[in-house]
Amino acid sequence: MTVMSVRIQGGAWKTLAKVNATTFASGDQILFKSGGSWQGQLWPKGSGVSGSPIVIDMYGTGSKPLIMGIKSELQTVFLKNQEYWEINNLEITNPSSEPFTRDWKGARGERRGVYILNEEGGILNHIYIKNLNIHDVDGVYTTRSGGIIFDSVGSSVPSAFNDVLIDGNTLTDVDAYGIYIGSNCIVRYGMGDLWEWVPKPYGPWTPSTHVKISNNTIVRAATGGIAWNVTDGAIVEHNTVQESTYLATNASIWWAYADNNVVQFNESFASRNGSEDGSGFDVDAGNIGSLVQYNYSHDNAGGFMLFVNDTYYTTNTIVRYNISQNDKGRIFRYSGSIDTVLNYNNTIYVGAASGNPVMSDYFTKSSGKPKNIMNYNNVYYSTGDRGWNLTGQTFDNNAYFGGKTLVSSDAHKITTNPKLMSPGSGGVGMNTVDGYQLQQDSPLIGAGVPIADNGGRDYFGNTLYNGDPDIGAYEYQGAVPPTTNKTPIVFTPAPVTALPKPPGPSVGNLAPLATINATIGTLSGGSTKGLHDSSYDNAWSSIDKGVSFPNYITLDFGAKPVTANNLKIVTRFGTGQGVTKLDLEYYNGTAWSPLKTGVQWMWKSSDGTDESQSIQFNSTTATQFRLKIKGANLKWGNFAINEVELYNNR
Repeated sequence: MTVMSVRIQGGAWKTLAKVNATTFASGDQILFKSGGSWQGQLWPKGSGVSGSPIVIDMYGTGSKPLIMGIKSELQTVFLKNQEYWEINNLEITNPSSEPFTRDWKGARGERRGVYILNEEGGILNHIYIKNLNIHDVDGVYTTRSGGIIFDSVGSSVPSAFNDVLIDGNTLTDVDAYGIYIGSNCIVRYGMGDLWEWVPKPYGPWTPSTHVKISNNTIVRAATGGIAWNVTDGAIVEHNTVQESTYLATNASIWWAYADNNVVQFNESFASRNGSEDGSGFDVDAGNIGSLVQYNYSHDNAGGFMLFVNDTYYTTNTIVRYNISQNDKGRIFRYSGSIDTVLNYNNTIYVGAASGNPVMSDYFTKSSGKPKNIMNYNNVYYSTGDRGWNLTGQTFDNNAYFGGKTLVSSDAHKITTNPKLMSPGSGGVGMNTVDGYQLQQDSPLIGAGVPIADNGGRDYFGNTLYNGDPDIGAYEYQGAVPPTTNKTPIVFTPAPVTALPKPPGPSVGNLAPLATINATIGTLSGGSTKGLHDSSYDNAWSSIDKGVSFPNYITLDFGAKPVTANNLKIVTRFGTGQGVTKLDLEYYNGTAWSPLKTGVQWMWKSSDGTDESQSIQFNSTTATQFRLKIKGANLKWGNFAINEVELYNNR
């Protein structure tokens, strides 16, 4: 490998090590020579100030300078608790020879091309990532692994980013995500559990603000192209996502636990693995206010739009002036208690390549069923589909042609040939869909109902309205009949109020900070996550039959000791599988010492009710605590624990 110069404020250094050992200040520039290559991790220190960021860029002409990741470093370019940085015009890799695995603790590790970490750092400002070429980042199945990852961890100090720009980057063969913005500062409205790899305990709701993700191209992201969580006012526009979810199911462009999202002018196509997700766009759990407009979705394995409500609100979503061509599986999927969706002036084409999809389906979850889904002025053009599930939906002034697309309850439907210019002729590219414009004698011209606050333009940039509104994503600009002054449809957002808190640990539970180990086999295939996943719905159960005592369950906090004085166990069906005899111990640095011995518990419940038992002890600081289990009810041959919690109750 040829090591080229790194120009620092007019001087020249030759190694990443020297850059990494330097604390930079506002206005500094770190310039890598074009055509050069370096191997290792780039982690310069310091922060800029408002109006004077620190800049990483290239100099000279030719190919972008290459930073090649190495196995021993999970991130190639890294910033931690730093702000006012701009990173531009680099080529970045982070390969691994290990195979992809859905086990997030797999041998590859959570590898990243660019990793921006805010760890208990409060609000960090102005991080711009522009014009990078990132490829061959070989991570595992987790939202914290992939090409460009922003991560906020605020268990003690509410933490987030402000002023984030991710623009003009190309990301190819990145696992698991192309671009992801995430956080554990998510607690509000009865929020339940997130994914197991997100650090616990969760912090209070602290969204990242002024986030813009634009003009990026993502090809073959293993599980998702672009995703963001815990933001307010994010704008995601002019991006292209191709062949996402090619190793595991997820959606190409999706967002969760975020407010006031704008998703526009994006092309999402050719996703794979559509059995569960695989949609072009996904308004996932916990979103309050999303606007999805002027996008082109085609040939996605899981369909066009997915709406999800698992744990708390997904509400007040508008989907308008989009085009979907030959999306598969299902076109619209509503999963859980989706509330208040307005779909209007979208053009949906279901050709032979779609493989006979469902036009819309839904799933009832513990959160409930979808409701208040309104559909106006849409074109549904089909050469073969399996029809609709209409739960929670109303339709009016839509056009239906072919297949089983007809919704008989639509009082003002159009069922004649819509006379599109050339339906099904769209290709790759936002500008390839002129075939969905209307012929001058189309029955859709002027046949729609007006919608208040409609955005002022159609998919193609034409002004709304020319007379009465047309049906579909195109507004005809030629001569039209006089307007009939129909009453506009007004979108009324659903009110958002606090939901009941789902059963789970109280604030201050220390157990999620630990690694938990058990000396007895488990019915969960070796996983102990049910012991401290913050969900009472998930239980850890010992191996069935052949249970002997004593057995140990250990909470290991690694290098960071914790102080505690209360241990709590939650169990369901305690009379059948609850722990009855145990000691509590801690590691004093050289040996295990008792905290409480001879503890005996009696359980009352056999109907699945959450039932708890606690052990109070003198305040103790240690890196390890363990339960020495000496007896349990074994009605079904095993004992079970739904949650282990540890507190320092002052």
